[in-house]
Amino acid sequence: MIAQARITSDTTATVHLAEDTVEVTGADLAEVRDRVKQAFIRAARDDGEALDVVIVEPDVRHHLRVEPTGRIAPRTADERPVHGPALDTPLLAPLPQDDTADLSGLDGAVRTHRAGRRRASAASAPEPPTNDLPVVAASPAPAPAPSPAPVPSPAPAPAPSPAPAPLPERRPLPPRSVEDGANRPTLQDLQTSTAKRTRVKATKGFPGFVTKLTGGAISPRPGRAERRENERMDRIRRPLDGPRNIAVVNLKGGAHKTTASLMIAASLGVTRGGNVLAWDNNETRGTLGWRGLPTDHHRTVVDLLRGIDRLQAPTATNADLDPYVRPQGEMRFDILASDEDPGSMASIDERAFAELDETLSRFYRIKVIDTGNNVRASNWLAAVRSADQLVIISTVREDTFNAAAWMIDELRATGLASQVDNAVTILSHSAKGKFDPSLRSRLLAHFGAHTRAVTEVPYEKQFVDGTHLEWGRIHPRTKDAWLDATALIIDGL
Repeated sequence: MIAQARITSDTTATVHLAEDTVEVTGADLAEVRDRVKQAFIRAARDDGEALDVVIVEPDVRHHLRVEPTGRIAPRTADERPVHGPALDTPLLAPLPQDDTADLSGLDGAVRTHRAGRRRASAASAPEPPTNDLPVVAASPAPAPAPSPAPVPSPAPAPAPSPAPAPLPERRPLPPRSVEDGANRPTLQDLQTSTAKRTRVKATKGFPGFVTKLTGGAISPRPGRAERRENERMDRIRRPLDGPRNIAVVNLKGGAHKTTASLMIAASLGVTRGGNVLAWDNNETRGTLGWRGLPTDHHRTVVDLLRGIDRLQAPTATNADLDPYVRPQGEMRFDILASDEDPGSMASIDERAFAELDETLSRFYRIKVIDTGNNVRASNWLAAVRSADQLVIISTVREDTFNAAAWMIDELRATGLASQVDNAVTILSHSAKGKFDPSLRSRLLAHFGAHTRAVTEVPYEKQFVDGTHLEWGRIHPRTKDAWLDATALIIDGL
């Protein structure tokens, strides 16, 4: 069976393991998620083997494998049963419990329940003491004293009926303190508690055919493939609480950095609906602008830097940005090209990058930054430091693998180890059906030991000829692989 975590609110979650049920609390959603992962890591370490888990949130499910080392990687969803409620059971925040004990390993924020323990009702027999919680014996109650023999007395004379007692004075409730306001339910709490769970109808395959044929009167659940696709789309479309940078890196030319930047931006554009920029930050002359759809102008990042004052004005709009970027049609992202004159690109240093980044963040939710080949270039370092998600791209070739491996060592040596730890590695197959299996295994092992996730994308003929990227010409299998990679990237944001 699979361990399960159910995130029931922004501050609570329940982790269902084979032997225990763990209640998790945190100050916010990020802290709750982190403590859920720590609970899974602790369970994997206790068992001494990898733990397959699923994390259920209101709009998405994460199917993960947790290693005893603490490494967490995505896995393919399957039909195995889960510990705890069924996956489709509505998420409900847990009620306060009295029979809990603090789990010292998680700062007292996680409380564990013994499996199978039930709270005894007032009418049931007391629960036998356990070995893990102290039991205090109750003192025996004193025996009642014998009552004296009754003494006959004359019947009392009837007394007049007393007047009804006055009602107690009604006192006003004490005023709420400022702190009390934090516990008041919000509109979101009300909507969540009263919202009806939407039944997901199949739209693909034979179940989808039945739905369409009956006009929805018979609507089977989506099949396994469609459920997986829906979960992936939910991950990619997850709301972000601010602008984010994705930097695509490898220190060797021909490692598919530009291809990866275009495909990540296109995958985000077609699924999230825009507000995505692919930015060529090559320190010399990049090819991102050449690989995108052509436009009527040839302005570049250097031109934008020269006119940046206008874009920094409080009244600036997206229309003021249009003369500098190149829209990519149905893919719904823009390209900001590098200048064709390498000397002009030298003006984009660390300070210029920071100014451009701050300005562009006003107009774009996600920026995918294509980088150059010089780890010492100030704009390269600035892009890596600004990255909320680092993407290491490599072909399955010895030369590009060595360049990426050296770059990882260099980043760790210069204080950027956290960027590497959270990175996603994409292995791109540059030849159809031709690769060394032993080399592929070495790549998976090496990058898997350094980065958060490793994924592969297949050979694509359109990438080889170097023509403009057209979404409609890309093979469905290639799109599928890049959407998987993009979901992994968004997981890190």
